Amino acid sequence: SRQQEAVETNYQFVDSRTLLSKLPDDVRTHACPVLMPLRHVAWAGNMNNCFIAAYGYGTALTAAATFHSMDHLGVAQYLTRLGLALDEPGVLEAGKNDWLGDPRWQVLRRHVEDTLVLKDPMEIFVAQNLALDGLLYPLIYGAFIDDHLAIRGGTAIAMLTGFMPEWHDETVRWIDAVVKAAAAESPDNKTLITGWAKTWGDRAMAALAPVAEIALGAQGQVALASVRADYDARCKKAGLEA
Repeated sequence: SRQQEAVETNYQFVDSRTLLSKLPDDVRTHACPVLMPLRHVAWAGNMNNCFIAAYGYGTALTAAATFHSMDHLGVAQYLTRLGLALDEPGVLEAGKNDWLGDPRWQVLRRHVEDTLVLKDPMEIFVAQNLALDGLLYPLIYGAFIDDHLAIRGGTAIAMLTGFMPEWHDETVRWIDAVVKAAAAESPDNKTLITGWAKTWGDRAMAALAPVAEIALGAQGQVALASVRADYDARCKKAGLEA
């Protein structure tokens, strides 16, 4: 709730000083094609965590997954709000069309849809919360927005998406703690979860490669490789095998 209050304050600040109208045109036209399709990724995160909440075992997992699902919905809503602040409502339809038809987005779309039909709540937890979000959020809200757009005059966009990286950094502690506890329960668990982390991490890397190129051009693969190194370090620290 404090993070939400901070976002509202940022919107008031940006609106009162008409900062969005002062954005460089190239920043505005670059941000929307990258960020608007991600509304659909956030919605899938909501659905996957709803599944964990419905079919997972133990309130410690299912209650937290319920909160996590609603936070994903909040991310989708913040992206929608940003799109409407940056451009006309048609920008949302353009993002949907890119998600459904642009070849560069279809690998990620297929990846997301494949997670939606998984049946094991813990595999979904690893595929969505650990792997996909663990690579997507640092790539988009770190490398793209903070390290790329902000230095080109897009500080206002960084302010209006401040919830996403702060929320992700906070939830990493919960996700890693769940993975660590589950992997430590038995050697079989450790082997199974390690396999999921590698399989879904590799698939997320492949799915995000075209998105990284859309966002960062020639530097996209470098940024994605850096994000993957951090992901691998997280998995190792959580007790998974290299």
